[in-house]
Amino acid sequence: MALSLLRRVAISIAMLIATSILVFVVLRLLPGDPVITRLGSTPGVDAETIKRLREEAGLDAPIIEQYLRWMGGIFTGDFGQSYFNQFSVTELIAQRFPATVELTLIGIVLAIIIAVPTAVIASLRPLGAVDRILTAISTAGMALPQFLIGIVLIVVFAVQLRILPARGFTPLADDPASNLVRMILPSLTLAFAAAPLLMRFLRASMIEVLDAPYIRTAKGKGQSGSGVVLGHALRNALIPGLTMLGLIVGYTLGGVVIVEYVFGIPGLGSLAIDAVFKRDYAVLQSVVLLISALFILTTLVVDLLYGVLDPRLRTRRIHG
Repeated sequence: MALSLLRRVAISIAMLIATSILVFVVLRLLPGDPVITRLGSTPGVDAETIKRLREEAGLDAPIIEQYLRWMGGIFTGDFGQSYFNQFSVTELIAQRFPATVELTLIGIVLAIIIAVPTAVIASLRPLGAVDRILTAISTAGMALPQFLIGIVLIVVFAVQLRILPARGFTPLADDPASNLVRMILPSLTLAFAAAPLLMRFLRASMIEVLDAPYIRTAKGKGQSGSGVVLGHALRNALIPGLTMLGLIVGYTLGGVVIVEYVFGIPGLGSLAIDAVFKRDYAVLQSVVLLISALFILTTLVVDLLYGVLDPRLRTRRIHG
């Protein structure tokens, strides 16, 4: 068990390092320059001024030196300074991080609330009318882009019905009620995009479990249908569902970028989009690395929980 844990941690660290290199290099291959973008159409700027600003930002150094300087700062909690406004990237991320975490957690909880009962209902009669309808809806949900789902929700609930605000954000500490109201539409957008993936996986897992011999034994002993489905089938189907839940977290974190921009939420996603427009490498590479690290950490925790909760996997490791 300890060897497996060390192996997974080593793989996660290697993935994180590879991600940091990829992000750092790709951003510098993109057209545009943060110094030129910062100056904009400022008159009277000569080449000497541009050169001096690039030196102050550290952009004149070799790319390997820039990368090592950035990684060295990360280990001390310093992500550097924004190329656009000279603010600390660490402070910018700290200000935006709580909104992103709150939106992600609410979206994942809503996705689970939607996906689990839907998967159970669909699995009770595979290929039946209800199953076909729910599968068609989930397929449509997987095909629709998140920004389109968000726009539809805004049109229906904010423009037509006028019962929910379309945009804006209130910090949870300032006004919890207003915060939760403004989080409804963006959270539902994330949930409607993530729930179909989880529903399809749980449905397949439920169908497989319901056909297992111990389920037939439980039915033969006279146990009620709800007891068999909820007490045996669902509990065992949720264990492999942990793997998909880890992917859902990564999928949701990726969707936060667009959803925050659509609904005007000041989180990491909107910070990343602003950094793209401004060619602010220091902010963008740090946000992408942080989101990647959260996804890698989540998959690591899910893998470890899967090994703990599934006795078959533990037995396989012992005998292997």
